[in-house]
Amino acid sequence: GSQVQCADVLDDAEHRAPAFALDAMTSRSLARALALASAAATVAATGGLVPDSWAAQLEALRSGDLLLFVPPMAELELHASQAVASGEQPPTIPEKWSSSLTVDGEFGNLPYADGHGTFLYDRPGKRDRMTYSCKVPYFDPVQVQFRDNFRMATPTGGSGINLTFGKDDDGVCNPLHGPMPWSDMFAWLQYAKPAGQKIVRGETCSVWSLRLTKPLVMNASVCVGSDSLPREFNQSIGGPGSAFSSSAFMQFFNATAEDPGEAAFTPTKACGMHYPTKPCPDGKVIKMDTYRIWSPPEPFELANRDTGDVMGDLSFVCTQGSGAAYKSKVISQWSVEVSSAFGQYAFCNFNGTANVCSGRETQLTSVGRRSGQFSGKGPLLGQCSVNDDTGSQYSFPGTAQCPPGVSPGAATNCAWGKAVPVRTLAAICVMQERGLLDACKRGIGHAPFEEAIGIWKKAFASADASLGGCPDVPTTAEKDIQLLV
Repeated sequence: GSQVQCADVLDDAEHRAPAFALDAMTSRSLARALALASAAATVAATGGLVPDSWAAQLEALRSGDLLLFVPPMAELELHASQAVASGEQPPTIPEKWSSSLTVDGEFGNLPYADGHGTFLYDRPGKRDRMTYSCKVPYFDPVQVQFRDNFRMATPTGGSGINLTFGKDDDGVCNPLHGPMPWSDMFAWLQYAKPAGQKIVRGETCSVWSLRLTKPLVMNASVCVGSDSLPREFNQSIGGPGSAFSSSAFMQFFNATAEDPGEAAFTPTKACGMHYPTKPCPDGKVIKMDTYRIWSPPEPFELANRDTGDVMGDLSFVCTQGSGAAYKSKVISQWSVEVSSAFGQYAFCNFNGTANVCSGRETQLTSVGRRSGQFSGKGPLLGQCSVNDDTGSQYSFPGTAQCPPGVSPGAATNCAWGKAVPVRTLAAICVMQERGLLDACKRGIGHAPFEEAIGIWKKAFASADASLGGCPDVPTTAEKDIQLLV
């Protein structure tokens, strides 16, 4: 199956001048997201099997990381060709243009709002870029975050994304790339049907829409002006009855059908100079508990996986709970020793066969840390912060693991070890039977989610239901856990 990797900052110098790549949002799963891409796995968004070419984007959307779903051309040709029946020729978007941008949307329970910035488009160069600031009210209704989402094709025929969160010296670069062929975000328009006219910001434009039902439900529309430039873009994935849903609403204005120029595609400082970020200066050895929601056949181990503390993991779980797939998952608690010289959070995922962390070699020598869901007030996405407003999420590269019985530290040249599983609970017990998901809904926008934290702690504190506890799920060998039902 296809696999997306976070191996290095993308540079298309062989393709054009030095530039960058793609477009997404936030959550522990950009940690899991496009970095992931375990092949044609069962994806909660569809309730069934999907082609490899869809898997990475769907996982990113489900995780709350991807801003838009860009349908791969091969799948458009397979699933959307029946939509062309109107006899009217859809408009052709100009090859190069730029505009001001507004953007709003939601991924499950993870909203973003009042986004303002710029959009750049270069179809011959196979690249586009969105740079904007938006409200991310999941934890705090007034929190604003800066994002740069730069998407492009790679010289080897794949595609990639460089995501920067934060500006200048406080920016963190998350480069991701893989073998999936480039797909233009407006390619679906050739299969669209006319859907009337509307007025956007005082201008009349023609609406063109497309609905896909396989291999997932997707509705998309674009309102195109008389100059063939988009004025508005709408996209929704899933909907009522779906295991997952997302939406994106964008408006383009002050648009010009001109070449944005190479300078407009200059790498951010974070990606051009500071990737990966340097480890935190404090290298004390600390013992901590960390948690992960997962399911077999993933190995029951910490190596090459992403986790979170109580707030960090439940903040992720709170965005995911509408999916029926979580009824079969479990949540494991681990006790582990780590060096507090935390590095940049790495994307570690199960690829269908094994756990894998992606990133530069220097990034994978430390336990990574970030604030929950890429949010929070700490600098560098909370890498060296307490993160009491959002919780912390961690990555445990296998290359940084200590030998058995060895404590982490500079002297031992390893960053974590002595990991011991404490408890494993059925996710449905914590999330539904103990009321975590309902508490999540009440807590959104009012971090640190004290009610939900209390439910989580009680669930792991005992197996006594009268005390809010959940029973342990029987497990077998640590490296090959089986649910015994």
